[in-house]
Amino acid sequence: MSSTAEQIARKECEELFDPDHIKVKIKTSWHLGFCLPDAEGKQEETAVFATMTFGDNHILDKATSMEVKIGERIGGDDVMVKTTDINEYKRLLIKRNLLSWSLDIPIERDNSGWMTAGCYKRVSNVPAPLLDAFVRKFEESVEVSEDEEHKIARQCAILFSKNGHGVTDACEAVSLFCTLGNFSEKFGITKEQLPKMAYKDFLLLKIMIAKESDSLRVQNGPKGGGGGNTKIVGAGGRSKASRGVKIPLPGSG
Repeated sequence: MSSTAEQIARKECEELFDPDHIKVKIKTSWHLGFCLPDAEGKQEETAVFATMTFGDNHILDKATSMEVKIGERIGGDDVMVKTTDINEYKRLLIKRNLLSWSLDIPIERDNSGWMTAGCYKRVSNVPAPLLDAFVRKFEESVEVSEDEEHKIARQCAILFSKNGHGVTDACEAVSLFCTLGNFSEKFGITKEQLPKMAYKDFLLLKIMIAKESDSLRVQNGPKGGGGGNTKIVGAGGRSKASRGVKIPLPGSG
């Protein structure tokens, strides 16, 4: 196994077994007595954040949003737009989500789960470039890149088309949507439960879902047909024909 493949596998396993935490790493070097981010640095600092949830973002966004005037309409009415105080958002994000790090400043939290005022005062004395680098790295874990959006759009055009039978080599968004949709609808299995299922059981049930979908497609119209010729990976990474494991959108057909 290549080192790159192992790094990816280790990262995915960390996230699988500790989905509530995101660990970020920053290369650093010392300049004039300050620890600063440095892409070529020989040292490394780490930080652990609580995974950003929808609820977290909703609370922080609501707390840091404001309306600002950008002009006036004819008649004298103000033209207002909603904006976010980015600096305040990041400050609250640190107080809410930073759990621990390799720096020699312990992170202390109160009973409500927020960083204590005294702790934040010490944390805010960390060089701003390093603190910002930790936050930027953490924010990458919840961002959807432009390339990802384009890939999702292309695959959804196929998935949701009138005669769409599924997507080969589905991206993470499409795979998650279809897999969770099917397993939740059929078996009541949640996102938290699915990673703990035996992989062979997952494959067997996935094949059954696809076969059922094929059957319904044949019954509901003359253009119905068999599943696709995608590959599935069994134990040891060996590929074999899927025998119809393309999973269409639940309820499509």
